[in-house]
Amino acid sequence: MIIDTILKNCSKRQNHKCDEQCENCSYGEFCPEDCEKCLEYIHYPYRAKDGAPKRKYDCPNMADFYTCKYSYRYTSEIMYALERTTRLFTVKNLKVLSFGCGPCTDLFAIDCLRENGTLTYDTLEYHGIGYSESVWKNIHDDIKSFENDKIKISFFYKDACQIINDISKGTWIPDLIVFQYVFSDMEKHTSSDNIRSFLETFSEYYNSKVTKDTYIILNDINLGRSYGGGRDYFDDLRSRLTSSESLKGRFRDDNAKSVYYPRGYTYGERSLGEFPTNKNKFDLTPMKKYNPFNTCASAQMLIRKD
Repeated sequence: MIIDTILKNCSKRQNHKCDEQCENCSYGEFCPEDCEKCLEYIHYPYRAKDGAPKRKYDCPNMADFYTCKYSYRYTSEIMYALERTTRLFTVKNLKVLSFGCGPCTDLFAIDCLRENGTLTYDTLEYHGIGYSESVWKNIHDDIKSFENDKIKISFFYKDACQIINDISKGTWIPDLIVFQYVFSDMEKHTSSDNIRSFLETFSEYYNSKVTKDTYIILNDINLGRSYGGGRDYFDDLRSRLTSSESLKGRFRDDNAKSVYYPRGYTYGERSLGEFPTNKNKFDLTPMKKYNPFNTCASAQMLIRKD
């Protein structure tokens, strides 16, 4: 499967990296010389050294570590969502648009479900959108090695708030649109005006160009904007879409520290609530040194065009 090869290659590059500051490191004197620590500073900025600048996803070595640590969890989350997209099961020429593709865990999930027979496509077109070519180049080059006459993979390195204007022209219409940890990232790095404009343009595109039985998967941190997440945008986007059905829910967060929501934050009205299982679908052994999570913990919304 694609995920196995990509993680093996990422881990191999990590094994060849010495425990020293990365070449051309953007973090300068504040570099902890440890990719896991750099990721920690992104997710928990207050743990960085005093006076350190805000850590960003701008290092290919950190991207390799990130992929090894998080891919099993994020791929599992998308697999659970895809298992509910029953009208995609028999689509023979599957077209996928992925916002915030990163290491392409949604592509991993699609490939896994094709392997086990849940999806039965004959051809696959995957369009991944991300804003940092240099960070993901090694991983994306590895992924593109899987291209053949039945699998076509393209990457577009542009900010989602800009490229949506090209997408909205409707020259290429997907069967599946994935927002994989996009809105929490937007909340951190994008102005509210630009997010609002993105939602408006995307919804106009969806309402006028997207065809019947196209699915949207929204998968993100189970936190609202006031807690540093972007889950609120799920309902905001949904409210703008016409002729569609939706459902939403959340995975139990076994790592949650809150005394108020020890199993993960509840998820508003008309929710499925807590999903029946949050088990990671993979054997974690090959990546055990990266301490991958053995559970899923996201909030999800699934939307289908009527």
